Amino acid sequence: MNRIFVLVAMLLMSAPVAADTRSELRAVLDYFVEVWNENDTAALSSYYHSDFVMINDEGAVSREQFLENVSMIGNNGGDRGTLEQANIRITPLGDDHAMAFGLTTLTFDDGSKLQNWFITVYVKTPFGWKALLTRN
Repeated sequence: MNRIFVLVAMLLMSAPVAADTRSELRAVLDYFVEVWNENDTAALSSYYHSDFVMINDEGAVSREQFLENVSMIGNNGGDRGTLEQANIRITPLGDDHAMAFGLTTLTFDDGSKLQNWFITVYVKTPFGWKALLTRN
């Protein structure tokens, strides 16, 4: 009986942390969409942890390379697309890590769309949640 009480108490105590993590990461994801759509690469770089890696079908892309690629498209007048996210699910992974996945849609000036499922692992830092690893 005592063990059940302790287990229930631990679960109840952890619920606000999970709720805070979810709301904090939802705000981070909304921020990402906002700065992407504003073509603000300086602000976009603050979203990523210094050890960030993106994994795609071609392999691993470092934070620096990813940001350089994004910047080149915008600086050369390219169409980076307007970003939207849907079906977002956020799961806390302990106190300092969490995972989010969902569907991104980039809508380009010509009306074409590119949809992609992503999964991102975040780490909590003194400066807020930062993307550590993304697969898309």
